Amino acid sequence: MATLLVDERDQLFILDEMLEIDSLCRFPKFAEHSASEIHMVLTEAHKFAKSELYPTNEEADRTGCIYDPETRAVKFPDCLREPYEKFREGGWLAISDSPAVGGFGFPMTVATAVSEVFYAGSFYLYGAAELSHAAAKVIEKYGTDEQKATYMTRLFSGEWMGTMCITESDAGSDVGAIRTSAKPNGDGTYLISGTKIFISAGEQDLTENIVHMVLARVVGDPPGTRGLSLFIVPKYLVDEKGKTTRRNDVFCMGIEHKMGLHGLATCTLVYGDSGQCTGYLLGELGKGIEEMFHMMNEQRLLVGLEGLSCSSSAFLHAVDYTMQRLQGASVYPSTSKKTGSVAIINHPDVKRMLLTMKAYVEGGRALAYFTSYCLDYAGVTEGEENARWHGLVDLLIPIVKAYLTNNAWDITGMAIQCAGGYGYCSEYPFERLARDCKITAIFEGTNGIQSIDLVFRKLIRNRLVSFRHLMSRIDQTIKSANGNKHLGSYAGTVKEAKDGLEKTMEQFVKWAEGERALFLYAKASPFLEVMGDVVLGWLHLWQLTVAYPKLMEFIANKTPEAAQDILRENKTGAFYYGKVLSAKYYIGTILKRTVGKLEELKADAAPVLDVFDESFTG
Repeated sequence: MATLLVDERDQLFILDEMLEIDSLCRFPKFAEHSASEIHMVLTEAHKFAKSELYPTNEEADRTGCIYDPETRAVKFPDCLREPYEKFREGGWLAISDSPAVGGFGFPMTVATAVSEVFYAGSFYLYGAAELSHAAAKVIEKYGTDEQKATYMTRLFSGEWMGTMCITESDAGSDVGAIRTSAKPNGDGTYLISGTKIFISAGEQDLTENIVHMVLARVVGDPPGTRGLSLFIVPKYLVDEKGKTTRRNDVFCMGIEHKMGLHGLATCTLVYGDSGQCTGYLLGELGKGIEEMFHMMNEQRLLVGLEGLSCSSSAFLHAVDYTMQRLQGASVYPSTSKKTGSVAIINHPDVKRMLLTMKAYVEGGRALAYFTSYCLDYAGVTEGEENARWHGLVDLLIPIVKAYLTNNAWDITGMAIQCAGGYGYCSEYPFERLARDCKITAIFEGTNGIQSIDLVFRKLIRNRLVSFRHLMSRIDQTIKSANGNKHLGSYAGTVKEAKDGLEKTMEQFVKWAEGERALFLYAKASPFLEVMGDVVLGWLHLWQLTVAYPKLMEFIANKTPEAAQDILRENKTGAFYYGKVLSAKYYIGTILKRTVGKLEELKADAAPVLDVFDESFTG
């Protein structure tokens, strides 16, 4: 097996054969690139992740980040220092950004594929680094020329790291309750005062400076989100020549002791404890939440990739382990006189778990890449077409974030099960992946909030415009699949699930307009799960229409025995066989469960809404 991080062959299948990524190269924005360059970049990303990132995981998890209360400094694991410098030197952070800011200008879809590999390589290092990219992007969009020259280019290069500072002890999901304040100094700067919690890489020793993007309220501005503004608050102030000068009054007061993600510090930051914290307004007063959401949307896509990368690595390690672990006799009838134990990958129940993981991982990968593909097309089109692509992105982002991260917990758990008792032990990476992935369902707005956002903002408030566009794309794939007599039954299953989703959405609209609007809050999370199921069914059907004809090139008109012999000797044929079986299993088995979930969505929500505090316990 080439790597136990991400299946590069499946990545190329989605990029080249499914999405036809080279079609983007006909647009001037991407004209300097080619499919061969994209392949080269992805191959180099795999090499770097395998040789430099992945070997750090065990030590980084074991030693963790260390907080020194005397200096109020955080020390990251030493094993991350050299890989980070090499990561910076490679210019990986700005791979899809304009050459004008030091980037390479590749499509976002390519950057997404690279990000999956790097997250799988080291969630700790790449999880910290990617926040710098988000900070740089928001400065690129809203910053002054001086702010761009001072901070943006250094963030894109990774010379400095950035953070996103929103959460407070009394303002988690309720962003409008933020109490951190900003008082004008009279010289264009602001005095920042307050405390932020759960700040990833809020203090670290990998870079000289840290650029905090802080959401705060200017003294006297209105309450709620309308009164929030966004500020650049550097760890070290910078003079007019771009040199760091004195330490700003922002300090780490401690780090969290967590279930996982030990190699990436989660910090409590205090601003202005001595009354001398300087901040710089980014963009306009009172527009902070709008500006921060520009940063958060990128992060929500990336958090989905974090979950996907944990799932991918857990799945590939499970395949590797079950191929080597000998236990139990084969239950398959055979004329062979072989006796004794076989590799557990040969047992049907283990195959079921592996195929389930494979189906969710490959479907989830297609979902994340397609969403980035929509972003790329939104960047090269205009008018109504541009609006359609942007609408698809807005619709799919909460599904990418919540569906992939919810599944990551289930998939890593299933991988543990495949390895039995050893899966529960630290000698293997399964338990670390499970511990690390759980936070992804909480990062950047809990998955319950993503579900409410999907139902109320991306669907109902949008008047189902983007939803109908997505449904029409699914219809096109169903029509294409029906053109092949061998795929018609799978197309029918996807159509049944898709029709059920549309009927449920019609019911939700009626509830929203009537007396049952409250029901939607109780149904939002199960609805997102169902919509994720249906979207993955569509993407698997799409992949089936591509992979099945290519498989037939190897085994058409062959007996089952002859076909098996051919595929066992032909790596390409075996790959397409796996793609076909993965899609058939998802649509023919997993998606059929969605029918029951759709019935659940029609059920009375009164028990959920009516239960009160004292009723939960005796």
